[in-house]
Amino acid sequence: MKRTLLISLLLSFWSSAPASAQTTNIPDGFKVTPLMRSTHFVRDVDESLKLYRDILGLRVRFEQTFKSDEWDDILGIGDKTTRVVHLQSGDYVFANVAFFQFLGDTQPPAPEPRNFVKTGDAALVFVTNDIFTINKQVKAAGYTIVSEPIILFPQEGADTQAYESLFFDRDGILVNLTQFDVPNSEVPK
Repeated sequence: MKRTLLISLLLSFWSSAPASAQTTNIPDGFKVTPLMRSTHFVRDVDESLKLYRDILGLRVRFEQTFKSDEWDDILGIGDKTTRVVHLQSGDYVFANVAFFQFLGDTQPPAPEPRNFVKTGDAALVFVTNDIFTINKQVKAAGYTIVSEPIILFPQEGADTQAYESLFFDRDGILVNLTQFDVPNSEVPK
């Protein structure tokens, strides 16, 4: 049963990526590959998709619901059903994000909104080509903003600047966006 589950997971996960993107070699001098994905256990996958798919534009790569002894063995979750969604940008197999939701569970309350970062927080960091539009959409959707797009490291006299913004998703996961080489003429007033 374990072997069948593992094979079906791997086939469904890898089959849609080009062969060149499926390489999982460990680079020389390292013990692990580059980050495969960041997995987050959330209260509501559909709510997470509103941000990560609908606003940030990530694509659903894989979605399935699982309930088995194998999932309990790896997660220690007992007899729970788990909804799993993997999201990606482009055809990259690495550096994706995944959300797991325990279906039928009473979910913990949403974290208290705060506009500052504290020890223990972790951030998903994305480079974008549209930081100002995304920021407007994030604000309109009611996410808690830590920082509007700002120039973190000003380049005096430069025609372009790099902007960063930071906000929390509904589960308290920080999202950091960076856009490089923004022409000064394209910055909203």
